[in-house]
Amino acid sequence: MPLALTRYIFWQTAGPFVVATFVLSGIIWLTQALKMLDVLISQGQTIATFFQLSLLALPTAINTVLPIALFVALIYALNKLIADSELVVMYSAGVSRWTIAVPVMTLTAITVVIVILLNLWLMPAGMRELRTRLFEIRGDVATSLIREGAFTNPVEGLTVYVRGRASDGGVRGILVHDGRNPQEPVTYMAETGEMVRTPDGPRLVMYNGNIERVTRRATKTESPVTLLYFDKYTYDLSQYSSNEPVTTWEVRERYLGELFDPASNDLYGQNFKARLRAEGHDRLVAALYPVMFAFIALAALLPAPFNRRGYTMRIGIAAIAAVVARVVGFGLINVAASQPMFIGLIYLLPLAVCAVSIVLIAGMRFDQLWRRFLALVDRLPLIGARG
Repeated sequence: MPLALTRYIFWQTAGPFVVATFVLSGIIWLTQALKMLDVLISQGQTIATFFQLSLLALPTAINTVLPIALFVALIYALNKLIADSELVVMYSAGVSRWTIAVPVMTLTAITVVIVILLNLWLMPAGMRELRTRLFEIRGDVATSLIREGAFTNPVEGLTVYVRGRASDGGVRGILVHDGRNPQEPVTYMAETGEMVRTPDGPRLVMYNGNIERVTRRATKTESPVTLLYFDKYTYDLSQYSSNEPVTTWEVRERYLGELFDPASNDLYGQNFKARLRAEGHDRLVAALYPVMFAFIALAALLPAPFNRRGYTMRIGIAAIAAVVARVVGFGLINVAASQPMFIGLIYLLPLAVCAVSIVLIAGMRFDQLWRRFLALVDRLPLIGARG
């Protein structure tokens, strides 16, 4: 086949593939990002932090939609080539179905490489960084304290109010009420202040204020209220921040080696070896599903005879076959997590669908394929007897 024709078919399929990937990834990315929005707002984070964290979840979204986007793009492109009679002209010029499939499989091969990169490196790396950042944000009570014009209660018994923020990053009108000890509540008030991060943790430095300490156990001769004025006072916020690192990674946050061979001191990995192993096989078999979807699309439309009423039925059957095969694949992963004997079926399913699709592309009708399959089944006892 001329190189120009190969390039033409490739770009006819690659264009819809890019669009479908962008749209579907955007939808899934948006649903994941909205889950983080409440956490970021409640912790007083900026919109820049929101986009940074949501981008870390993007590899997972792309990994999910790539095979689907490839299937949708191939169905659309092949149907368009048929509707415009371009495939008819190619067949009339002596171009075979397999030569038409070459640029399609080239795009599929590119997709497989991307899926492997996402599953083995980018997705677990992004999920790890996302979890670490969210853990730090949830533990960073110091940042959540400074919310302009609002009373915040980062921990039980502590109330913080800030009237406003200054253009230089400082704050004005500070009120900190520490009532964790009901017998001796303390109230800090200051005109201005600033948040300072030190190696020992965050500090709230307050200027021109006072400290009011109430002693409820004071005797009759003692004043229950002590008032102290200051020019500068540093309030330690590190006691409200959690600096413990994330040490246990969940399934989606592990690299392939950690799934098949967890460390001996990894309690989670040692307790859920079967589940981790099933996830590892799922990462590997994910590279076969773009190939399976591509063959289903080719088998649905390449052998299709000319039909003025379109190919809705064939497209519908192909879509149902793709969905059923993928759902069964997910089911096999869940079963293999508890029954390792089913691990082989994880790989056999997409390979079997590819084999059936190849036979259909070659020109054999489904009823002929079914009769040959039944004939082979009938011959199995004879083959065993000869053995």
